Amino acid sequence: MIHRVHERRLLELLDTFPVVAVLGPRQVGKSTLVQTGTELTQRRYVTLDDFDVLGAAEKDPRALLEGRGRVTVDEVQRCPGLLRAIKAEVDRDRQPGRFLLTGSSDLNLTANLAGELAGRVGVLSLPPLTWREWEGRLAPPIWLNWIDKTRIEDIEADLEPIVPIHSDVEAIHVGGYPLSVTASNEQARRDWFASYRFTYLERDVRQILNVGSLSDFSRFFQTVASRSSKLSNVAALARDVGLKAATAGRYLSVLEASFQVRRLAPWFANVGKRLVKTPKLYWQDVGLLGHLLGLTDWADAVEQSFDGPLFETFFMMEIAKQVDVFAPDMRLYFVRSHDGLEVDGVLVRGLKQMPFEIKSAATVRAEDAEPMERYMELSGSGALGLVFYRGTECRRLSRRVLAVPQTAVLG
Repeated sequence: MIHRVHERRLLELLDTFPVVAVLGPRQVGKSTLVQTGTELTQRRYVTLDDFDVLGAAEKDPRALLEGRGRVTVDEVQRCPGLLRAIKAEVDRDRQPGRFLLTGSSDLNLTANLAGELAGRVGVLSLPPLTWREWEGRLAPPIWLNWIDKTRIEDIEADLEPIVPIHSDVEAIHVGGYPLSVTASNEQARRDWFASYRFTYLERDVRQILNVGSLSDFSRFFQTVASRSSKLSNVAALARDVGLKAATAGRYLSVLEASFQVRRLAPWFANVGKRLVKTPKLYWQDVGLLGHLLGLTDWADAVEQSFDGPLFETFFMMEIAKQVDVFAPDMRLYFVRSHDGLEVDGVLVRGLKQMPFEIKSAATVRAEDAEPMERYMELSGSGALGLVFYRGTECRRLSRRVLAVPQTAVLG
């Protein structure tokens, strides 16, 4: 069994809130997480995937909850009326940890949680597995503390050679869905990805939204995959697929609400430049992304010039997931100006910043430091910058920019 860094966070939320909701894409391991460990297995567990339980919940939701002690309800989005019954129970008894819910693939679920259970619910987002979790590294990563460093020497002192059990290429190919990670062979993994795509389109999309044409949505789904790590240009997406811009925008919201894509916001700091205000688009799971792009291995990605977008997607989502669970007070952005200044990512905490670049190459050059040096000079923010690359050595590229191997995120 692969343990998640979210196990500890879930218990903390249960000690604080009367209701805790675990949200994430289908088959990401939500049901396993809420039944892991002695404390969680002692709770009464019901799943609304069981039609008998679902029928009882729809007929009399209060009867399903009354007198049950601490209850875990799986797939709560199937019965929105249950949230009102939970609210009534919590208003009578606000004891922490009374209700543990899981949910996925519903545009209205988050809104319903906020509306019905405002001030009563703690939300835990569960993404696909990270490279760190696959490696069994559950402790907080050291590298996130580098935002507080002011000298390159301090970062170099933190760096230790790391030889991962699974290479970055393996992690990219396999992705983070548990059934893909644990697949018995390559054919089984391909079959699982194909099944996931079919089920998502035939079940989740229909459940989320009354999509007029699944074939249109399927083409949109595929086109968005080809744009991972690019600006989220809805008009261009609509034009390429042959849809109205409003429809394309609605479809993109479906992909985001069902946890398939993530939009990364641009940083709006005043750097004396006209900054791009369009967010960037990233596919959440890089294994599924590779499947959608028809890539069977890393050599395919290199041959078809997808190695850059694929590695950037993998690494940016690895960083985003680590920030979400280990440094929730930190924010992740990117920088792009209309005159050509581009920085892949900027971590921001209070007045401190740490810009970084992501390179899919195994070598780096001094020129790779230029975007960050320019940004730090213009903004007056950030003491140091990083270049993450697929090499094995730590290299100084400039006075304030250090190139570090991609394995640094495992430390």
